[in-house]
Amino acid sequence: MTARWHYINFPKKACLYVPERDCPNGDCVIAALEQQTQILGSKESGEKRLLALKYIVHFMGDIHQPLHAGYKEDKGSNTYQIQAFGKATNLHALWDFGLIKNLNTPTNALVLDLSSNKTQRGDYFNIEPLNAATESCNIAHENRFYPTRLVDQQYINHYTPILEVRLRLAGERLAQLLNKTFQ
Repeated sequence: MTARWHYINFPKKACLYVPERDCPNGDCVIAALEQQTQILGSKESGEKRLLALKYIVHFMGDIHQPLHAGYKEDKGSNTYQIQAFGKATNLHALWDFGLIKNLNTPTNALVLDLSSNKTQRGDYFNIEPLNAATESCNIAHENRFYPTRLVDQQYINHYTPILEVRLRLAGERLAQLLNKTFQ
């Protein structure tokens, strides 16, 4: 029932959001984040607001992962098979887990590192879900984003810093969104 809340499908070669096409019936990560933020800031029961908070935290991470704003044809690259780090996987999993695991950094150290380096981008303050989805879509549309079936070190070297920025932005924007919601 909530599966479509984790992503948005953009057409190939276009990151222009058309709600009727890309988010029918409000079933996409953009609308889900907006809806859950409204619930969190409302006078709903504590149980409903806690669930909304859990969704917001999860979806803010999702919307910053480029393949959660990917293509319907390959199911956000879940069906795009690759070889990475000596194992068969798919491109979506590489971005969800593989590149992070390759950092070989304990979670608490990664959190400290990411939180100590503030993002120096002008769009840092734009916490609208559509902004994050469009950024993710633009990354997924880069010419070299879809590697040949074998992920090489050049791909890893190029996209690991981008992954780190996306993780940092997700955390910073989540904090801003929560602050705004509770003001």
